[in-house]
Formats: sequence, C-alpha cells, structure tokens
Amino acid sequence: RKEGITPQDVVDKYHKIIKDSFEKFGISFDIYSRTSNKVHYDTASQFFRTLYEKGEFIEKESEQYYDEEAKQFLADRYITGTCPHCHKEGAYGDQCESCGTSLNATDLISPKSTISGSVPRMRKTKHWYLPLDKHEPYLRQWILEGHKDDWKNNVLGQCRSWLEAGEGLQPRSMTRDMDWGIPVPLPEAVGKVLYVWFDAPIGYISSTKEWALEKGLDWEPYWKDKETKLVHFIGKDNIVFHCITFPAILKTHGDFIL
Repeated sequence: RKEGITPQDVVDKYHKIIKDSFEKFGISFDIYSRTSNKVHYDTASQFFRTLYEKGEFIEKESEQYYDEEAKQFLADRYITGTCPHCHKEGAYGDQCESCGTSLNATDLISPKSTISGSVPRMRKTKHWYLPLDKHEPYLRQWILEGHKDDWKNNVLGQCRSWLEAGEGLQPRSMTRDMDWGIPVPLPEAVGKVLYVWFDAPIGYISSTKEWALEKGLDWEPYWKDKETKLVHFIGKDNIVFHCITFPAILKTHGDFIL
C-alpha cells in the first residue's frame, strides 16, 4: 500500500525470489506452489461450502474495528497495539510476535490502524465462525493422548495451553472483511474473504492436487487413505493453526485424514 503496488505484485515478486533462492541452495521440491493459484481458490472455496452446507458454521454479527479515514474494516494485521499478556507494544491483531500469544484484535490495548495511524472505531459486521469449542473433546483426546509420544514437547505444551487455558477453545471467525484473498463463496458475503488460517493449510491439499495433475496421478490417496501419515515441520507461532485449527477443519469436513 505504501509503495503503491497491489498484493498480487508483492506475492509475485517474493514467490520468484524465494523459489530462485531454494534452487541456488540446491533444495528441490516435488511441487513449489502458491495459495494464489486457481486450484487452491477452488479447493478452499469448496471446503468452505461443504462446512457451510453441513451447518458447521455459526453466523454471528459482531463489532469489528473500522478505519474511518481509510473507509474500510481492518484486518488483524492492520491493527497494532499493546499485548495484554506481555505488555509489549507493536502486537498485531491476531498475534503478539514478542510472546507468541494468539490474539483477537479486540484484545489489544490502545489499538491503532497501521493504514492511517488513527484510532479505529467499532462497527457491526457479520462473519462465519468455526465452533472450536464443539471439537475440543476430540482435539484433547487426539492431541494430548493420541500424539503424546510422537509430538515434540513444546508442540504438546502449546496445544495444552490452548486447550486448558481459561474457558478452553472458543469459536473463531473463518472470514474477514478484506479486499485481498479468496472471496467467501456466499451471495451475502460480498467484500469478505476466507480467513488466511482457514485457507492456508488447505494449500497442502491443493498443492497435492496440482502435483498429481501434472504427473497424471490420483491425488486422493495422499489425503484420504487411512494408511496415510501427514508430517509437518513448523515454526512455533504456527503450531496452533496446524495442530488445532486445521485438524478441526479436516475433522469437520469428514473426508480427509488428519
């Protein structure tokens, strides 16, 4: 935005830089894809439609921060403030980079818009929430019992902090008011896109589809055969999304292994 370029310009530039860098290091991939490809848009949209048609979302009107100067709702990363946990300044509306705590924008102390620098105001908007609390008993058993011997201690510890903190898991919005991303595939959701941590992990599935199509292979056994094992190597701040949100989405869909 500051440079006067589009999000597409940004992802095109850095996709090439990172891809070229891997090649120079001698690192190769069966497929090096991206979540801005059409196959991913289609796959993520269908995931949302499936959960929607099964009645798995909670439709809820809530108040969200709105920048009156920029005339737009503010995505999580367009809001910064003081972290309510470690009290460091510069925490984002979805996460504090200092202590790693996952946040909601309304948790921030003294929030401000990163677009205009102004203090945002609350305005009503409707979104679709995944009831993580509904899946907590399953996730608790699957994570803390089913994987206690083969997941790293820090992964189990962070998951436990979510599952056992306060009131446990809470419904989380799977849509956002933004002009960049995958449009929510509902007529009444114009101007809204899928939450990045709803669609990003689905990129593993869409990349498998893309790879299989190029090879003339069937992608489905990789994600639907009960003998399939999925292994992630992830950074600390992505644990919650890979170990709680994504498994809840897959379990809710019902056709995929976890």
